[in-house]
Amino acid sequence: MLSAPAVARRPGLRPIPRPIDALRDVADRVEHQVGTHPVAGLRDWLDGGSREGAVEFPATELASGRRLDELMGAAAALWGGSAHANAALAWKTYCYWTVAPVVLGYLADRRVPVMDAANTVFSVSPRAPMFAVRQIRPRFLVLPHDPCAGAPGTEVAANEGDLLDRLRAGVFEGHLSPVLDAFLARVRVGRRTLMGSLASGLSYAVASMAQVVPEPDEVVAKTLLDVFDVSHLVDVATDEAGRLVYQRRTCCLALTIEGSRTCSTCCVRTEQR
Repeated sequence: MLSAPAVARRPGLRPIPRPIDALRDVADRVEHQVGTHPVAGLRDWLDGGSREGAVEFPATELASGRRLDELMGAAAALWGGSAHANAALAWKTYCYWTVAPVVLGYLADRRVPVMDAANTVFSVSPRAPMFAVRQIRPRFLVLPHDPCAGAPGTEVAANEGDLLDRLRAGVFEGHLSPVLDAFLARVRVGRRTLMGSLASGLSYAVASMAQVVPEPDEVVAKTLLDVFDVSHLVDVATDEAGRLVYQRRTCCLALTIEGSRTCSTCCVRTEQR
């Protein structure tokens, strides 16, 4: 990965922290207060490390369908289910690690990493963490008042509404949507099922990460779910402690592989109660 100095500098002005430093700070707090899993696949990118032995999948090659069969093969080796179940779980995993850095950046004072297909690489490794994502080059959306605005690798959004519009354009239209279409062209699985995993991935990321910042969890979740037009696929609320809780309205198909076991947020689990 490209290395960069600890701070971006402007002549005559005090040093300006890089946007990624703010993301790393929030990720450190998540690891300390919540656990390592929600950000495990981001650590190499955040810390400037590398993943030896990992198989990398540039998002552009998945969106074009060129390497989707290879990713599906990795999913089959891992989960051993039917083709459509493996595809659903591969997509669920891919979705989470694509939106996790975006949620992290949104919570880090709106320093949102640009994760379009041209700037994203997903990787699968035989060692933990098994899945990871990274940017190819540092690019971040920031707001005009941000001290990072104008620093190398930053793109200034006019306001938060503009930032959210550009977030969606890059992450969904410019990345997840073409990868989704490639999955749907390969296997017989419903679009609603796959979009439900996008909703649950966003919800899980917010539930895990928003605990360490002062913003209301439910407000953040509803904002991001609305941005991706998936708020109808998950029910969100807060518990007595103010933490986000959510329930899917679709099944990720894990139960077809694991027998009667279901995810704690599965709609099937709800129906069995």
